[in-house]
Amino acid sequence: MRLSRRDALCAALPLALPWAAAAAEVAALRVGWGDYPPFQRSGPNGPLGLDIELMNLWARVCGERLEWQRMPWARQLLELAQGQLDLMTAATFSMERLAFADYTEPYRQERVALLALVGGAPAPARLSDLKGRAVRIGMIRGVVFPAAVQYELDDPEMQRLLVPLHANDLSLSALRGRRVDYVIDDPGTVLYRAQLAPGDAVKVVLELAISPVHLLLSRRLMQARPELLQRLNQGLQRARASADWAQVLARYPGL
Repeated sequence: MRLSRRDALCAALPLALPWAAAAAEVAALRVGWGDYPPFQRSGPNGPLGLDIELMNLWARVCGERLEWQRMPWARQLLELAQGQLDLMTAATFSMERLAFADYTEPYRQERVALLALVGGAPAPARLSDLKGRAVRIGMIRGVVFPAAVQYELDDPEMQRLLVPLHANDLSLSALRGRRVDYVIDDPGTVLYRAQLAPGDAVKVVLELAISPVHLLLSRRLMQARPELLQRLNQGLQRARASADWAQVLARYPGL
């Protein structure tokens, strides 16, 4: 027997109502975002980008509401630790952050690379080859990298080369302004900016890692809602199995 669209909607309504009621009763989750195109960027009606689309779909599947709050990455970490922010996207795992937060299962992969201007600083065979050279390496304040990359950067000789940058949008301007010789970042965002803004061309000189990224949940939020981590992980499985998830990824080829 075939149901009409109206009959099908009425049949599904009792199943949808508990999710809708639960979402209405629980406060919206405060999620940080920054200037990190094409993953996160400003749009005419709010944030846009790969992470934004994936999170909105993920939240819908889980019956959660999101309140997007724009701020630099380092400030997001501070406010998450203080319980003023609930979630952060695109977080690489580190043991140190477990002091104030928990991680979901990974929801996408992220590249980490060393970039330089075309015709600028030479390409090293390994990151450690830069030790002892008179070069400057820009990196965003507050970020961590996959363990193998972080291990190399923690070397005291490498530490002397690092130049902290306040926010992601400074990676390209620091390179083009010759304030640094290299930057370590996801090449997707640096190359995306370079294509949009006229100036010196940028290239990847050394691929460093491909690593999973997660949602980072405030420990204070977890104390108030201890079931949320499991709920998000289960929702992620359902969201990733959907055609909508695949369609979002298809809109951002190469990332």
